[in-house]
Amino acid sequence: MITRVTEKIKFDLVNSSLFRVQDQYTELIEKASSMKEVNRPSDDPLGTGKILDYRSSLSYIEQCDGNISTARSWLTVTESKLTSVYDILVEIKETALSQGSDTASAETRQIAAASLETLIDELRSLANSKLGDRYLFSGTRTDTEPFSETASPARADAPVAGSGNAFDGTAATGGSYTGDANRTCVVKIVSGGAFGTATYQLSSDGGKTWGTDTAVPGTGMISLGDGLDMTLTAGTADLAAGDLFTVRAYAEGYYNGNGEALSLEMAKGVVLEYGVSGEDVFTAQGASGGTDLFAMLEDLKTALEGDDADGILAQLDTINGSIASVSRYTAKCGSLSNNLDILEQGNEELDLRITELCSEIEDADMTKLITDYSAKEIALQACYEMSSRLGSLSILDYIG
Repeated sequence: MITRVTEKIKFDLVNSSLFRVQDQYTELIEKASSMKEVNRPSDDPLGTGKILDYRSSLSYIEQCDGNISTARSWLTVTESKLTSVYDILVEIKETALSQGSDTASAETRQIAAASLETLIDELRSLANSKLGDRYLFSGTRTDTEPFSETASPARADAPVAGSGNAFDGTAATGGSYTGDANRTCVVKIVSGGAFGTATYQLSSDGGKTWGTDTAVPGTGMISLGDGLDMTLTAGTADLAAGDLFTVRAYAEGYYNGNGEALSLEMAKGVVLEYGVSGEDVFTAQGASGGTDLFAMLEDLKTALEGDDADGILAQLDTINGSIASVSRYTAKCGSLSNNLDILEQGNEELDLRITELCSEIEDADMTKLITDYSAKEIALQACYEMSSRLGSLSILDYIG
């Protein structure tokens, strides 16, 4: 059986080919202009999923790099301030040695005491230094000026209830704080209910670590340790799981910050502590062997004003301890900066590799694209030519 190919079939076939080639030609133009193989999810659904994952990873690396930049700036300024503190302490040591000798007189010691007053102000200013609107040496209490001009007795702030607490009763701090370091106590309700039924956990380091589950006493009085307690008074709503109460406690002295380290995530699974607290560097409260710098300076000033040679020389051990402490934490800043360099290099290598993987899927092969474009251009011209010929046919072409 012979099938006759009508002019309509020819016309439909040419039109179909023309539209298909035009679509392919337009797609190649879009890829050439964007230089992307994938311009929309429908271009490569599986590849689009991978691209989105890669972009998420790149965004995470960018955030980590921002954290590294923040930490590096913090460490650079901290190291600079500690270097200045070191220089002043060396000057104070020289003053103590000279004024503790037999060649010094009551008059020279009075002059030295006046000079020391200026140095104390300079040291306090350095210890209260800021980067932007955050204090460098307050630990994690970066909104609190770390050192006051006069020593304060041991004390505790009133409890601060969590913003999402269901409990609507009151909380009050009681007892006398006997700890030797500033501390942030956090009480977290684990299981809700009335006093005697609800349970809680206690953290003495601002929520980093937690104690065991303990029942809230029927009296509502919870022991925070070191002579401090918090008493809850019932309201209309019972305690609920997740309720939080925070109490800041301060040891006797000049320091108002805490000993907790700032930390940021610098790479995948790598959280790095950066900076140093004033508690460690300047006070006897620090677990790392810091010395009570400002108390020593007041004692030295008193000895100078009182023409007390033995009292002046008695401060030398504390001065040396302060110098050693500042030197140690200055070196720590340098060590942490080196760690940041290593982490940053690792992030750069990972960023480059992920970018390459993303490019393999997303970016167009321009050499192949130009070749395909030329081929489609020829095919499109042929379709136009065929369409033109079909469109110009008439009955006269078949008479002869």
